[in-house]
Amino acid sequence: MHHSDSKLTLHELVYSVIPNLNSAEKLVLNTLESLIDASENPLDVFQRNEQKHAFSLEIHRIRINLEHLLERYRTDVETILNKDREMDGPVIMPDAQEAEAINSAIDIYLHVRAFQRGERRQPIPSR
Repeated sequence: MHHSDSKLTLHELVYSVIPNLNSAEKLVLNTLESLIDASENPLDVFQRNEQKHAFSLEIHRIRINLEHLLERYRTDVETILNKDREMDGPVIMPDAQEAEAINSAIDIYLHVRAFQRGERRQPIPSR
């Protein structure tokens, strides 16, 4: 079952998907920076910088789409934030691009978690 097959509440988006994406982004960028700093081979530095750039663009695309989705649910988001995590909010109905952004955010987080557990060799998913 892919992520889009399940119902996602606004609460889950705000308090799980977005914070997990933030954590994954930080870990990937820190890992890439460490690899760049430790590398003595100019080609490796170039490749890691290319990975970093591509990853940053992917994160930017995801964030733009998530911002669009949150804007459509602005009133509900404000209610959820003011209720201090006490309500789930509505099940979200993302458009195709928003759904892809959510799936990408979840995929990135799951890939990073697998990397942390030693199940993946690379800190970023290949697209």
